[in-house]
Amino acid sequence: MCRLLGVVAAEPAGLVDLLEAEIHPFTSLAAVHCDGWGLSYWDDHDDLVTTKAPGTALSSQRYRQAIDGAGTDAAILHLRKASPNMANVVANTHPFGAGKVAFAHNGYFCPLGPVERLVEESGPRAYGGDTDSERYFALVLAEMRIHPPAEALHRAATQIAAMTDAVALNALMLTQDALHAIAFSDSYGVPTPDRDAAAWVLKYRVEDEKVIVASSGWDQNAPHWQTLADRSVLTVSRRDLRVSTHRSPAQLDLLPA
Repeated sequence: MCRLLGVVAAEPAGLVDLLEAEIHPFTSLAAVHCDGWGLSYWDDHDDLVTTKAPGTALSSQRYRQAIDGAGTDAAILHLRKASPNMANVVANTHPFGAGKVAFAHNGYFCPLGPVERLVEESGPRAYGGDTDSERYFALVLAEMRIHPPAEALHRAATQIAAMTDAVALNALMLTQDALHAIAFSDSYGVPTPDRDAAAWVLKYRVEDEKVIVASSGWDQNAPHWQTLADRSVLTVSRRDLRVSTHRSPAQLDLLPA
């Protein structure tokens, strides 16, 4: 289980200023989600910058420098709690990047083989690490060759859920045009300590000058925060902060709701 935080703003500003009410409670979650941290953001040259490292954000001077030094209008942040048998190394740390796309996942699925084989149908793929999350991202990228990002996210999640034991496939994806957030969890399964429904909730807050998306973990009460419905993708446009939600086409709803 990991934690996610994303923001899109009308105007570029310091990341800590954009997330003034969220950055400290989010960072405090690294007491539990202590196996890595990372952020990706668009800088003032419209280049996608990614900084990440294994270990806890709480004691990382590099983390502090990274968030203090980031000026942006769109960013995603990730705190990692490593899945079983997944090494605590930078190659396994989120966000993952490919060109002008960054991706961070909260959840877990296994086995990896069926997803790897599905990705290979669109061409060979080299992986930097051994996480399920990087395979998820690879499938999203394969789907993005044919479909727009929101649909690609939903198609990838639906296919993974159909062929693996997926606890959750919540994710944030940052493209040049938008921030995309998908809520996709095993909400129909029998609750277990690792499948606490509250752990997989994604919420978002719409303001005049910014939109914030976040995992649970601190006070996010209504009416300011709204819950992103399960099996939905939220898209926030960088151009005008337009917020839209998407569901998958009916033929992709392979699992019971």
